[in-house]
Amino acid sequence: MTFQTFCGLMRTKGDGAGFPDVAKTTGLKPDGLKMKSVDERVLFDDIVINYLGDFGRYQKFIFVLVCLPCIITAMDSLSWTFSGTSIPHRCRENAEMDVNYWKPPTSALFQHSNCSLSELQELKQCPFEECKLGDSAGCPNGYVYETSTIVLSAIQRWDLVCDRAVLKAFIQSTYYCGQMLGSLVFGFLGDRIGRKNVFLIALTIQFFSGIGMALSPHWMMYAICRFGVGLAHPGIFVISVVIGVELVSPKYRQLSTIGASMAWALGQVILGVLAYNIRDYRYLHACIACPALVFISYKWLVPESARWLVAHKRYEEADKILLKAARINKSNLPKNWHEQLHYDDVATSETPKTHHTFLDLVRTPVLRRRSLACFFCWPVCSMLYYGVSMNTTFLGGDRYWTFIFGGLVEFPSSILTYVLIDKIGRKALLVAGFTVSAVAMFSNLLIGSNYHAYVGIFQFLLTKCSITAVYQAIYVYTNELFPTTVRNTGVGACSMMARIGAITASYLALWLAETMGPFVMIIPFASLAIIASVVIMVCLPETAGTKLPETISAVEGKSN
Repeated sequence: MTFQTFCGLMRTKGDGAGFPDVAKTTGLKPDGLKMKSVDERVLFDDIVINYLGDFGRYQKFIFVLVCLPCIITAMDSLSWTFSGTSIPHRCRENAEMDVNYWKPPTSALFQHSNCSLSELQELKQCPFEECKLGDSAGCPNGYVYETSTIVLSAIQRWDLVCDRAVLKAFIQSTYYCGQMLGSLVFGFLGDRIGRKNVFLIALTIQFFSGIGMALSPHWMMYAICRFGVGLAHPGIFVISVVIGVELVSPKYRQLSTIGASMAWALGQVILGVLAYNIRDYRYLHACIACPALVFISYKWLVPESARWLVAHKRYEEADKILLKAARINKSNLPKNWHEQLHYDDVATSETPKTHHTFLDLVRTPVLRRRSLACFFCWPVCSMLYYGVSMNTTFLGGDRYWTFIFGGLVEFPSSILTYVLIDKIGRKALLVAGFTVSAVAMFSNLLIGSNYHAYVGIFQFLLTKCSITAVYQAIYVYTNELFPTTVRNTGVGACSMMARIGAITASYLALWLAETMGPFVMIIPFASLAIIASVVIMVCLPETAGTKLPETISAVEGKSN
């Protein structure tokens, strides 16, 4: 779905209690009263809690702004569900001019597929055999499509059917290949050149790639543009969560992921409504891309992450941002506040300026165990989420309404995740989510087709709700498993690995399931969900209520 993460967080100091009552350089309270000087120094989280507030007006404003692009990202991500929708087709007769799909056959070359005698009496209930004309292999004269419900699909425009049907899955897989590269590139750049710069670069790529999909004259150009919107995805979703969380207190850090996820869900609902009313894929892509122009204003509206600036000792720039935040929140920020900051004794050997690589994720035993477990669970989560989102009818139901309700069900899922993630813990929520989704899919396979269609829709919505909760919780959980020095790198690597699952889901959901039946989705999806829940129980610690680790040394020194 998907999204997705926050990083660069300094270690929380409990709930903010016990904050030193003075900066040794100023000797002033926030209200300006004189206090005695002390040598104790503080963490960035303490600055936020005591001088800006947990989640003040300024933080809320920035939070809403950075969540909005997630709506467009969701629409681009899942637009292939409708722009590449499969529609009934048959072979064209030699010199056939009338392209009405339901035209009665003029010869014995046409054959109906799997129809009873009663169904043959009403052709619209009995589609033609799709890829065969008489005894010939394939359709030598091209294809005729049923266009009463779909005006123009990319599948129809470029004849991505029969022996070319695999291209449908290939085109969607290019999106996830773009995501994989984007996770790698933007995860690295986010820690190097700043959150805001990466955010703006990704927004620009998304806009031009979205317009390119609407104007592409060839399926290969379309695939390249689809790769582009995939490339932009991590730079928007991941960084939006980062910017949104790095100015709030630890009390609200999980809210960033939930908020971005709800924006993502809203994007799905809007996409479903647009697709229901716009049946030409070119206009659909144009309607998705054009509103993204408003995000150009973010160059002036969205600031750089003050926490990132502090971590790179760019205090003057951070001071301007925090002073503005304090002014809007109607609070006071002391002068030279940055002189109060420090990294604890454990961090002295690993300053924020130390450059870490992906190899650091597997260099030490505890972090290696965490990394490998995440590298397995993320692809499984991504496979399930995108698989059921791309093929909403694999358990039954109408393409459009099931998709819309699948988006709507993510709202209560997000709220439920927000309520439960601290109460029952990250591990319990993830294990429950994976297990429920597996049971819902296996039950569909066991019951078979001898049930009302609403049962299949219910099973789909239960699967979508549970795997959505997993996707949201795994972002919070993963950020808490990695230390600050490699957090963006670690989550970026996990997001990159997740694309393997999404690419696999493309071929299972958009090619094999349509060719062979839904069981080729249900069996691997449900089985891997069960395995992932076991991996979480055995290999990973609970992190609810714990302090965010600053360094690799701090992780290795923890009791797991």
